Amino acid sequence: LKPSGQRRRPTPARAAAPFEPSGCRGLAEASGRPAVTMLHVAKNNLVTGFSKKQVEIRQLEVDWYCENYGTITGQAAMLAGFAFSQLTTPIPDEPMPIFSVELAYLFLTATAVGLELSAILLSTFLSTWGPSLALRGRLGAEDLHRAVATLRDWQPLVFFLFMFGWVVFFVSNIFQVWIYFRRHVALVVTIPFGCFILAVIWYTFDITMSLRIDEAQSVEGKIEHFRAYEHIADLDHSLTTYQGIGTDDEEGMHGHCPLHETFVPALASERNSSRASERQSGAVDNGRYLQGPHTRTY
Repeated sequence: LKPSGQRRRPTPARAAAPFEPSGCRGLAEASGRPAVTMLHVAKNNLVTGFSKKQVEIRQLEVDWYCENYGTITGQAAMLAGFAFSQLTTPIPDEPMPIFSVELAYLFLTATAVGLELSAILLSTFLSTWGPSLALRGRLGAEDLHRAVATLRDWQPLVFFLFMFGWVVFFVSNIFQVWIYFRRHVALVVTIPFGCFILAVIWYTFDITMSLRIDEAQSVEGKIEHFRAYEHIADLDHSLTTYQGIGTDDEEGMHGHCPLHETFVPALASERNSSRASERQSGAVDNGRYLQGPHTRTY
């Protein structure tokens, strides 16, 4: 009691502070950061941070490949429209074209349309399913690397189809001139067209050889030292479908992190029945203990 006769209010109980070693607490206070009491949590956080950085780097590669495929799709669609308009244009009867020239013209025009449509289809499939695999794959970083590798491997073929279609289209235009115009006019037009075709082939080869990087000398966003962490898949899917742990002939364990190799998630009904059985067995053991020879009467 206070001298005035009033009761002292009880002070509220303070929550117990978490256990921290004195050395760690001193370092944390000196650096102004909270102390880390669980080393494996800090290590996992570090690995997760580096994995996220690797994913961001690989995302740059996916965006670059998809941008290239988008550019090829737009240009190939324009060229395919030009070539298809030539197929729908009727061939004049006068002057009567040579059959071999007419056949070569139609064949080359149809080939140009087919090449450009093939480039469009491949670019559309790759730019659609590649980012989908990288974003939604259940194998995590492994699916991301597979998506980038697929986009990289198909790019030379798509680029070859696109450029070869342009060359074939130019050649078909030369044959078209010989069909629709007189010979002296066609001869005049053939000379600059032939020069343009040779220039396109030369500049394409020169620029490609000057700027193209060989795969053996190129830098990838994949970090080989983190390869062991790439086998951690979707934890939610693995724990709910019991498909998290699997074996790989080359790499061994894959799936979620095999910290507890014998762990198998149980259903709620199974957990409740096991708890009830444990309680019953504990009650029986307590009864036997009370009825044993060690009991005393006072």
